[in-house]
Amino acid sequence: MAQGSRSRGERPAKPYPDFPLFPHATGRWAKKIRGRFGFFGPWADPEGALARYLAERDELYAGRVPRDVGPRARAADPVGDGEDPGVGEATAATSGRRSREGVASDGVTVRYLVNHFLTAKQRRVESGEMGRRSFSDYHGAAGRLVGFLGRHRLVDDVTSDDFGRLRAHLSKRRGPVALGNEIGRVRSIFKHGYEAGLLNRPVRYGPEFSKPPKRAMRLARRQRGEQMFEPNEVRLLLASAGPAIRAMILLGLNCGMGNTDVAHLPRSALDLEAGTLEFPRPKTGIPRRAVLWPETVGALRDWLAIRPRPKRDEDNDLVFITKYGHRWVRVEEPGDRSKGGTKAVVKDAVVLEFGKLVRSVRVHRHGRGFYALRHTFRTVADEVGDRRAVDLIMGHENGADIATHYVERIADERLSRVAAHVRGWVATTDKASQSNACSRDGLEVRGSSSCYGTGRRSWPAGRRRADHHSKSSDRISDTCTSVL
Repeated sequence: MAQGSRSRGERPAKPYPDFPLFPHATGRWAKKIRGRFGFFGPWADPEGALARYLAERDELYAGRVPRDVGPRARAADPVGDGEDPGVGEATAATSGRRSREGVASDGVTVRYLVNHFLTAKQRRVESGEMGRRSFSDYHGAAGRLVGFLGRHRLVDDVTSDDFGRLRAHLSKRRGPVALGNEIGRVRSIFKHGYEAGLLNRPVRYGPEFSKPPKRAMRLARRQRGEQMFEPNEVRLLLASAGPAIRAMILLGLNCGMGNTDVAHLPRSALDLEAGTLEFPRPKTGIPRRAVLWPETVGALRDWLAIRPRPKRDEDNDLVFITKYGHRWVRVEEPGDRSKGGTKAVVKDAVVLEFGKLVRSVRVHRHGRGFYALRHTFRTVADEVGDRRAVDLIMGHENGADIATHYVERIADERLSRVAAHVRGWVATTDKASQSNACSRDGLEVRGSSSCYGTGRRSWPAGRRRADHHSKSSDRISDTCTSVL
């Protein structure tokens, strides 16, 4: 292929007047087919270009990819037109315009299928059933699908070989988890097409286009290392954290809360006098209840006393507001400079500030962020042996367990035992003190599966007032009086 473009004076003449191709400025013989330019060979070889055109024209006019062309040459863009192969057309479709543009007379194109799918997802966003962040993920996957297969490609022409090459292409820049998520989104696009009546039969993906096996997931997780913090690291973080981050860290350890959980936590979910938190998870809507530590109650009181005023009225009830008056985690529409590649921009101040903190105290490890506190809570809390209580605190629900549909209430005493166990774990100075606490000091944490010693108290010093200790928190402190 020649580099750059040439003026008309430099282009060669057709070998004869009826020659079906024309000299394109890129140095290739070309023809416009179904509204797009197809390229068939260099100027220097008009006979070879003609032979290729005659061999491929029937499939190209039908909207299919010629099967005798190598995957790298044409699989992603069967008839190149020099345009960005993204899903810019999806914007018009998702705005509510019902156009059949993109539907060929002999079948549905990939572009139309993707736009129809995004229109359905956009309606779910407008009804509040889906967040903009999830829609942005689907939009990105749709764009990558169109970019690989070609926007004018007929869906009926997509074969299992194409899906195999697509999977290989996606796996180059993604780990097992991200690859599995992307494959799931692509499959949902074609599933939507069949259920919506656009496709006459389900799509055959072939044996390759499947999510990574569990073995690959386990190996990737092992390579990543443990996603949790040790007690000495937790104490370093608490000792150096500012009021907001300190309260968030304690909520992560006490209640297993993640970034979005703390960012969306309303003040109405807290009962600091009783020392409880009741707040369904924003991600799933599953109920969640936890008993708060005295330290968590105190940190929340300290933060609420200096909490900035939010800029938006809808954020007035939030516990955490940045110094600029925004939510700590928010999803916004892209700015004017966006080229349409994303439909949502996630701004996570929790990630930024927690990242600064772990680096400042030198406990940073690649891939271990604020969400690792949730892993830490679950790992330690499982030692209590009360899975239902831990699930309620975490906001988990086992739908396969029929008993879930019959259990209407879990007593706060069970939640208190879990909280006391994790609180005692944080207060220990090393692993040996955890295992030897009972034999060394003879102190048992009532209702907990572990015992903790009294000789080496190691919670970071913080501002405390007598009114920080609530009724429910007193129940916890009674079980661990000599630890904290």
